[in-house]
Parts: sequence; C-alpha cells; structure tokens
Amino acid sequence: MEPARSTLYRTFLLATLPALLLLGLVLRLPAFLALAGAWVVYLAASARSARRGLDGLRITREIYPSAFENDEVAVNLVLESDRPARRIEVTDSFGAAIVTEQRMLEPGPVGPEVRRRLGYTTLCSRQWGVYPLGPVQVARSDPAGLFRARRDLPVVEEFAVFPRVYDVAGLAPLGAQRSLAPHEATASRPGQALLYLGVRDYRPGDDLRHIHWPATARRGMLVVKEREVDLAPYFTLFVDLERRHRAGTGRKSTHEYLIRTAASIVWSAIHAGGFVQLEGEGRQPLHVPPGRGETHLAFSLYELIRAAQDGGTPLSELVLRHLSSVPSGSTTLLLSGTLFVELGELDEVLEGLRGRGARPVVVLVNNFSFPAITGWPPARAEIVEKRREVEFFLRSRGVPLRILEESDDLEAALGRGGFAP
Repeated sequence: MEPARSTLYRTFLLATLPALLLLGLVLRLPAFLALAGAWVVYLAASARSARRGLDGLRITREIYPSAFENDEVAVNLVLESDRPARRIEVTDSFGAAIVTEQRMLEPGPVGPEVRRRLGYTTLCSRQWGVYPLGPVQVARSDPAGLFRARRDLPVVEEFAVFPRVYDVAGLAPLGAQRSLAPHEATASRPGQALLYLGVRDYRPGDDLRHIHWPATARRGMLVVKEREVDLAPYFTLFVDLERRHRAGTGRKSTHEYLIRTAASIVWSAIHAGGFVQLEGEGRQPLHVPPGRGETHLAFSLYELIRAAQDGGTPLSELVLRHLSSVPSGSTTLLLSGTLFVELGELDEVLEGLRGRGARPVVVLVNNFSFPAITGWPPARAEIVEKRREVEFFLRSRGVPLRILEESDDLEAALGRGGFAP
C-alpha cells in the first residue's frame, strides 16, 4: 500500500498544476507558466524513474520442489537487472501457506554485475496437494516517493505438499518375503552383499578387484572372493480409487484416509530398505514402477497426491489385471475404500496372489463410517455383521488385516500393533 503522505503530496501537485497554468494564462505571468512547465517535467521524470528501475529486472526462485505438511520451507529469490536499480519491493506468492503473500525489500543496488539474494521461510500449513508458486510482483517508487510502479514477473512453478506420514507398525514382521523367493530367504547365494561366503576359481568377466590375493598365491591360480547376494523386501500396493466408495469431506474422508495410509505404507516400506511399486485406476491411472530410495519415495508420494478417487474399476479387477507384475515372494497390500467387498472376488484375488508366491495383506477403509455423499448407508447392524464376516473370512485364510474407521486417529491406528493376523 502506498504511504498516505506520498499520495497526499502527489494529489496536491497534480491539483495545483491546472491552477498554475490558469493563473499564468489569465494574468499573463511567464513565471507561473514556467513553474507549471517545470512541475510537469518533474512529475513526468518521477513517474519514469519509478518505472525505469523495474525495466530489465529478472528474478529466479530457488526452492526444493516438495515438502511434508507443516514443514518449514526456505525460499530464495535471486535478483538480477540489466541496469542499476534500488529500493525494490518484492512480493512472492506461496500457495501452500495460509498466508500466501511474502513481502521483502531489497535496498540495492542491483545491476548488471551485482546479484542480490532475498530469502524467506514459510510453513506448509495447507493440506497435502499440489500448489502454485508465484507470480512474483516487484514494485518501486521514485526517490521522492510520488509515484509507484508495479510489474508482475512470470516466475511460476508447482510445489508439492506431501501428506504427513506415520510409521506403519507390522510391515517388518510381515517380512515382505525377499525378492528372490524361489529360494529360502536364509539360504546363502553368490552375489554382491557384504557378507563373505568364501572363494572360488576366477572366471572370465570377474571383477579384478574381487581377486583374493593370498589364496591366489597359495594355489598358484587366480581365485576371487564370493559374497552373498543382496536381498531386499519387495512391496506391491494396490489402491482402490473407485468413485462409488467416496464418502466424507476434507480430512475426514475416504480419499484422505486412502492416500494418507498409502503414503505411510510407502514411506515405511522404503525406509525399511524395500522396493515398492504402486497401482491404482482413477480417471488418471496411478502407476509407479518398482524402485527404492529417497528419490523413488518422492516420486511415489507425488503420484499419490495427484490421484483422485474418481475411477470405475473395482479393486479386485485392478489386482487381477496387474497380477503378472507382482513379483514372486513379495508382500502385496490391498487398500480398499469399502468394507463391503465381494468375498468371492476377493478369494479369487487371494488365490491368484498366493499362486505367484506373494503374501497378501488387506487394509479396509469403512466408507459407511463417514458422512455419506450420495445415497443412504446400510443399517448399523448390517455394517457390523459385514465386518465380522470379512474378519472371519480373512483370518481363516491367514491374511493380515486392518480396518480403518472415520473415528480412528490414523497415526495411532497405523502405529499400534500393525496388522491383525
């Protein structure tokens, strides 16, 4: 906002100018006309000075493109200009914060050989999602403060806010059987791990760095070290994005519980050193190929927050469609948006997974515990009976299970005791 005093001065000068011209013409006083002319030149030069400082100004933003909910984020703006400029006011827009505008003042000078860096720290106070950053607005006043010029710079990009994740108890005890499942997980096999197995004769193509020189000297022939093969847990997560299972709004909705639970499972699995892949079927398919590490975690979370619960493919059909991509010996988690699953279809899915040597785990979000968006929920007694039926069905087959209700605190529900056997 412009200072009130500067506005008053400018208004006074602009209002006085016609009076000077009128008096100069009526009274034929050249001094008044000269003063009016000088006044016009001064005002024009002041207005041009305010605008001129913004010409040739360039700004680049330095920021890591993602963060978790409630994380602090550091943002740097680098100012460059083709001509000298001072007293530049910079306003950046950070959509992931409740207070979106961030204002700074750079006294300068900024010029062709002088770069300036402005920084601010803000909080990701909005719910997970993808938010815009920018544009950046720059403003400058003339030295007398009479005129103020503004300019919008198209420094616009996306910023991803990931859900606050929780450590999911029970994933480690599930074991996520090793990715080389045709063998026992405890069997020693040649590979590149750190555990030393022994030595063997050199074969063409072996890395010379693996030669065991003392054994080579004793035998009189090249001998190389042999180590165990690396084994890593492998997780496959199928997320139900079927539209008819939507219920609730905001932080208390099936969509919120599905995405936050999936994000927590992915985070826990990757931090346990496992490989993770994701599949879902909304209007835009959710597909994350196998991978592990922090980069894969960020990519997985980014794809999850872009997924909408607007699909039409049942979870059982999704799993059967992608059954061939489930590695033998992996742990497969089925994340359903409803308690009312078809047990016949679920049994077919479980048999298909077990036929591939995969271990199934089921997480059910009871959509009828949330406020209904369309239609009427079943009677309370029917919901209770369905829950008992599903629990008995899965337990009788030895499938670990977790049922999430609207009343559950997700951090506590996912963290206590893990999955019921």
